[in-house]
Amino acid sequence: AAAIDAAGGRYVDVAVMAPVHPQLHKTPLLISGPHAEAALPIFEQLDMEAVLVGTEVGIASAMKLSRSIMVKGLEALMAECLLTAKTFGVEDYVIGSLEKSHPGFGWKERAEQSLERMAVHGIRRAAEMDEAAMMIDDLGLPNRMTQQTVNWQNQIGNFDMAERAQLPGLADALLKQIQSSNGK
Repeated sequence: AAAIDAAGGRYVDVAVMAPVHPQLHKTPLLISGPHAEAALPIFEQLDMEAVLVGTEVGIASAMKLSRSIMVKGLEALMAECLLTAKTFGVEDYVIGSLEKSHPGFGWKERAEQSLERMAVHGIRRAAEMDEAAMMIDDLGLPNRMTQQTVNWQNQIGNFDMAERAQLPGLADALLKQIQSSNGK
């Protein structure tokens, strides 16, 4: 922000809050910074979905990264849970039990979606979580869970299984890769 302002520009912190496809320019955005209020009418003229969240640079990004800690962390936990249960052949029981404990969450769909997202976007998600881990560390807070999310997202993303992500058997393929990379 300082470099852009020093060069005569006006920096606006923008956080993209959902996948761009299929919403494209209607994807929800958070904006912040001293120039964000002036930028808001431009976003509106472009028929974009921007919400002003503050005048301080970094507030929009902090909101995005704080939310991402939960979203990407939950994906990582879902993958670990599903792959562990699948190894024992008890995934249907575990998913059914979770559905009874927390109805309406869509555990089966979310578990499958978590694997797919990690297989396709794990490396990018790991990079985002690395930024979140640094943010947490800068605050003087422990970032253990977020750092492990970085590791798990990165590991699954590096298996290069994006082509298989939409096909049946992704969990089995991931298990095979994990077991072979662990020497089992």
